[in-house]
Amino acid sequence: MRSLNLDQLRAFIEVVERGSFTAAAKQLNLSQPAITHQVHELEKRFKVTLIERLGKRAYPTPAGEKLIEHARQLLEEDARTRSAMRSFDDRFAGRVRIGTSATVLMYALPPILRRLKTEHPQLELVLKAGLTATTLKLLKSNALDLGLCALPVADREFEVTPLFDDDLVAILPKTVRNVPKRVSPKYLSECPLILGNEESALRRSISEWLARDGAQPKPVMTFDNVEAIKSLVAVGLGCSIVPRLCLGQGHVGLTNAKVAALSPRLTRRIALVRLRHKPPTDALNFVIAGILSLREPVGRRPA
Repeated sequence: MRSLNLDQLRAFIEVVERGSFTAAAKQLNLSQPAITHQVHELEKRFKVTLIERLGKRAYPTPAGEKLIEHARQLLEEDARTRSAMRSFDDRFAGRVRIGTSATVLMYALPPILRRLKTEHPQLELVLKAGLTATTLKLLKSNALDLGLCALPVADREFEVTPLFDDDLVAILPKTVRNVPKRVSPKYLSECPLILGNEESALRRSISEWLARDGAQPKPVMTFDNVEAIKSLVAVGLGCSIVPRLCLGQGHVGLTNAKVAALSPRLTRRIALVRLRHKPPTDALNFVIAGILSLREPVGRRPA
């Protein structure tokens, strides 16, 4: 037995739904004889009558009604298959793996990712939050395609494109009185400190800054989640130093905390990092172009 012809099934369904060979031909942009031929071919294939005419209208026979059930399922599956295959026609379809810190992932990337996915829905983005050292290791092993990392990145295997500077600021409980607009290492060393992961480059920078006046304060708590740190400061358990980027516009979520600049200033520069000789793809270049739109001081917002 010959394989089913989906065009014949499509013509048959149109005749049944519109009750007319002429209307079906118009809908499918075919001639009426062509529609009639396709239906007749189906009838010859199954050796049954599928359509009968009553007056000027065409109706399905019992065999035709049964065929309609299966024909619709086949055409729906055909549509799903075509849709799945179309994704491979999109030269921007593909997987791009991005590694960065949780702060950058939560506060800098979402608008970029939304725009990328809106323009090319078939683009697959895989995101991994982690320390800079981990991100660089994964880039080197080709487990990631792109990284947004804090500088410095000294390895010459990487191509590094600076994106923006993100100032670090002090956050203190609202109950702390007479907080200066700018706080010194000595001032914060006398506060109960809640700091981040000791293995992170950010924590090392903060510790070096705090040691400028010779102090070596020990934190009362250590967390690797900046959101948890913000919450603990807000309920009065201590002070901290965090990237201004994580405060959001207008310091949303910090109604029970105060923000002060650091003196001397402490900042980190975020850069786009990738293997220098990694073969480009349209999808990868598209994502890189989107991320490069971050080359503005998004981290420099008023305290």
